Parts: sequence; structure tokens; C-alpha cells
Amino acid sequence: MRRGPAAAPQTAGRLMGRAKNELKLMGSSLYIVSFVLVAFLVFLAVFAGELLNVSSLGFEVIFPFYTAVAAGEWGKTRSDDNYDVIAAQSRSVFRWLTLRYAVVVSVVSIFAVMGMVIISAIRGEMAFTELLLSYFPTAFVLSSISMIFGICSEKEHVGAMAGGVVWLAALMAQGLLRIPIVRYIYPFIYFAGLRGEIWLINKSVLCVAGLAIWCAVYGILRSSFSGDGR
Repeated sequence: MRRGPAAAPQTAGRLMGRAKNELKLMGSSLYIVSFVLVAFLVFLAVFAGELLNVSSLGFEVIFPFYTAVAAGEWGKTRSDDNYDVIAAQSRSVFRWLTLRYAVVVSVVSIFAVMGMVIISAIRGEMAFTELLLSYFPTAFVLSSISMIFGICSEKEHVGAMAGGVVWLAALMAQGLLRIPIVRYIYPFIYFAGLRGEIWLINKSVLCVAGLAIWCAVYGILRSSFSGDGR
């Protein structure tokens, strides 16, 4: 049965209601930690010397790490005490998971964009569009890693730990940029000093990698629920 035009506002209303409910469940801690991180980066922007590129450090390295941790901690799935109830009652566990992920990442990203605006005005190290392109693909792939590990384990903090481990391993692997293929997948390419066409290709590859992870998430959930598309 096909839905008429009147069903669209109702669907949007239900979606907004669920998003508000997710925000209530997360509490105020997500806002507080995000605000403190922005304040810390602003402090660095004001008092750090010119040798430190606060913009690339803050929004290609630090904020994506925080986004991955937030997705694993505030966006937890299998480790949620109510997961079994949600899985039994929800029409689609994948939709519930993506909504929770979207809410968490949206809150963090709003604070990140606020920080970009302030630090761009203070330092002027990178254009605002460069900051956006530096942050979102890296944050997307790292937070997606947190989510896929989160649905594979019932233990708390596994998702955040996985995203953090990948983040740390990538930082330590900067010396491998001498290998050409690594430049296309290294998540902190701007911070490492590489610019131009390779930077744009790199961010595009990260976006594709994030989407591939979410396809894997869907496949895992589909196989976990008897192939009913949940």
C-alpha cells in the first residue's frame, strides 16, 4: 500500500520525536564535554604560537577522535541495557541505530562547526570549507568504526576503544606516507602537510570507506535478525 502525501509530515514528526527521545537519554554530559573541548581549542587558538596549526590539529585530529568516542559511548548499541527490548519492539534495528548515531554525531558536529567559526576568525590558518572537508570525512569513518564494533560486542566501551585504537594507530603510521597508496587512506592528510589534489581524493576515499562500513553494519544486522531486513 502506497503512502499518500499526508504521510510525510507524520513520518517526519515521528522521526523528530524519536530524535528528541534519544537526546533525553543522552543527558547533558554530551553537551558539556563538547563545550569544554571547543573552549580548550579556542584557548589554544588564542595562546598557542604560530608554529602550531590549531585548525588542522583541532578539527582533523582531535575532534574526529572525540566524535568516534562519542559515537561509541553515547551512541552505544549492543551494550545498551535496553537493546534486547529495542530489538524486539523496533520495526527496524538498523533505522534505530542510524538515528542514534545521527543524533550523537550531529550534536558533536554542531559544536565542531561553532569551533571552526571561532578559530577561523582568530587564526585564519584554514578556510572554513577546508575545515569542514578536513573534519567530516575523518570523523565519519572513525565514528563508523566505533559503531560497527559496538554492534559486535555486548561489552561497554568496545566501540569507543576500537575507534580510539584506529585513531592512535593512524597517528603513529604517519611515516608510512612515503608509500604512495597510504596517502589515499591516511585520515590526517592535511595535518601531515599534504595538500592539493591528493587531499581531496583522500577525503573522498574516506567517505566511501565510511559508507562501506555502514553497508557492513546493515549486513550484520540483517543476518542477526533472520534476514528480515531489520
